[in-house]
Amino acid sequence: MPHPPAPWQLNGELVIVPAFTAGRQVGGVMLADYTSGTLVYRELIVFSHATTKGMVVSHIYVDDPQSMSGGHEIWGLPKELATFTYERSSFTARQGDTTLLQAKVRRRPGFLPIVIPTPITSSAGQTIGRARIKAAPALVELQIPATSPFAYLGLAGRHVALAGDDLRLHMPPPS
Repeated sequence: MPHPPAPWQLNGELVIVPAFTAGRQVGGVMLADYTSGTLVYRELIVFSHATTKGMVVSHIYVDDPQSMSGGHEIWGLPKELATFTYERSSFTARQGDTTLLQAKVRRRPGFLPIVIPTPITSSAGQTIGRARIKAAPALVELQIPATSPFAYLGLAGRHVALAGDDLRLHMPPPS
């Protein structure tokens, strides 16, 4: 499947949910709804743990074949296709008949402009992206069925998170 070349500019909404994994390391998930830019798609990124270079991505799901292809070929990411149901207060990801994750999001009013570095290290090289977002605290309840491929990480439960609108994500090619 052909995909746009890097850099990608993605705009929309983002929820970042840090959590301790079953191994008591920092992990978490990122839920995104990219509504304009290089591509329009939804994404679930699962972080298994953190290193000195950033969060380690164990699973990524998208609902757009071009995003999957670009993720594989440009950045060396393990993107897979899934389907999503997205609303401001809920997010569900499924792959076939398997529910991967359900999230209930309670957003707090207000916002703070934040710049978040988005480093990626993979077989394709190092990439340092940048996300600008208007974020506010949120409370997120993650439900991850035992049949989910990342259930073993133990990320289910209630977590304090960041929920943001007006996301402007810039992902350059790897160096």
